Amino acid sequence: MAGNKQHGGASCQKCGQETPAELLAACRAAGLRRTQLLESVLEVLRTHTEPIKIGDLAQAKGIRGTCDPATLYRLLQRLEAKGLVRRIGLHERAAHFALHRAHHHDYVVCRECGDVATLNMDCPVEKLETEVGRRTGFREIYHELQFYGVCPQCAAKSA
Repeated sequence: MAGNKQHGGASCQKCGQETPAELLAACRAAGLRRTQLLESVLEVLRTHTEPIKIGDLAQAKGIRGTCDPATLYRLLQRLEAKGLVRRIGLHERAAHFALHRAHHHDYVVCRECGDVATLNMDCPVEKLETEVGRRTGFREIYHELQFYGVCPQCAAKSA
């Protein structure tokens, strides 16, 4: 599911086109067991074009009240370890999650509040990926690009 094609965030016409069956097949291929929680998490992530905080994911339809936060977090960790989900943010603080897709988003993360914004611009690293592959012989190269700064709301608070 990981890839290297940038697109336009919330306006992306590609996000959400993966079918639930395709996502479950990728999970099975990665050795994950099909559960109701897994199906619900995949559906929420599939239909969100922006990364989602774990707290918001826990309150989403189909997930709210079905498990404790630790169970949800462990599932997200397994999905991330298998390369099916991307964790975005400042380490453990304010982590956001999104599906790894055949195309990708790049992000800017606020150092103060942890908010994540999608960069709606052409990705400057795609040409570099091709060059890295050419020089090293590696295949299926992709990248994850995150910038860090202070969001306009946090900057206004400190001004």
